[in-house]
Amino acid sequence: MEQKRKNENVKRKKKVRKRKQKKTRYNKKKIFARIVLVCLFFSGISFAFNKFSSANAVEIRNERLSVETLSGMVEKTSKEASKGPLKTSGKTVYITIDDGPSKYTDQMLKILEKYNAKATFFMIDGNMKRYPQQVKNVANSTSTAGFHSVSHDVHKLYRSADSAKKEFDQCSKTYTEITGKTSKVIRIPYGSKPYTTKASYDTMVSAGYKIWDWNVDTNDWKNSSAGIMDVVKTYGNGQNVILLMHEKPQTIEAFEQIIKYYSDQGYEFAAAGQNENPKNFWLQNLSLN
Repeated sequence: MEQKRKNENVKRKKKVRKRKQKKTRYNKKKIFARIVLVCLFFSGISFAFNKFSSANAVEIRNERLSVETLSGMVEKTSKEASKGPLKTSGKTVYITIDDGPSKYTDQMLKILEKYNAKATFFMIDGNMKRYPQQVKNVANSTSTAGFHSVSHDVHKLYRSADSAKKEFDQCSKTYTEITGKTSKVIRIPYGSKPYTTKASYDTMVSAGYKIWDWNVDTNDWKNSSAGIMDVVKTYGNGQNVILLMHEKPQTIEAFEQIIKYYSDQGYEFAAAGQNENPKNFWLQNLSLN
C-alpha cells in the first residue's frame, strides 16, 4: 500500500513537471513571436522613413536645380542686357570717322567695343599703307571699313569724270591686299556736294560705290574736346544722326564722352552697311527726323 502511494506521487510529479515544461515552451514561442513582430514593425517604419527621406532629398535637389537654372538664366539675360545700349526710342546714330587709320584708331575701337557700339571708318589710301595693322583691326571689328580717297584734293579728284572713281579703286585695292576683304562704302572729301560733278557722281554710283555724307558736323578739326561735346549735345539729338568726326587728338579726348552720351540717350549705334542704301546730299535723305 505504501509502495502504491509512492508510485502515484512519482507519476503526479512527472505530470506537473511536463505541464511546466510545456508552459515554458509556449511562453518562449510567444516571446519569440512578439520579438519578430516588434522587429517587423520597426523595419517597416525604417523603410518608410528612408523612402520618404529619399523622395524628399530628390525633391529638394530638383528644387535646387530649378532655382539654380532659373538664376543662371536671369544672370545670363542680365549680362546680355548690360552689354550695350538697347534701342528703346527708335533713335539711331552713325558714328563716322574720316582721315584714318592713325595711332588713335585702336583706342577708338576699344571704346566702341566697351559700349557695344560700332562706327564707320573712312580711310585714306596712304594711311592704310602706313597703319596696316589698324586696317586689319577695323576689318575684324563690328565697325565698317570705308574709303576717303587717295589725294584728299578736290582739284585732283575732279580732273575728269572718272578721276574720283579711280582713287577709290586704288583704296579698294590697298584694302583688299591688306585684309583680303572688300568694301564699297566711301565718303568723298568735303562731301558729295558742292564740288562733285554729276558725271563724277554717276560714275562712282555705276561702279557700285555707296556714297555717305553727314548731317551733324562736329568741326572737331578746329574745336576743343569741350566744343565737340557742345556740338553733339546741341545739334546731334535727332532720330537719325550721322555724326562727322576725324582722327584728331581733341576728338579722341571727347570720343568716350560722345559714345557714352548716345548710349545713355538710348540710341542704337549703326555702321554704314555694304548693302544699305547710302545717305548723301544728292539723294536728299539726310534729315535728322
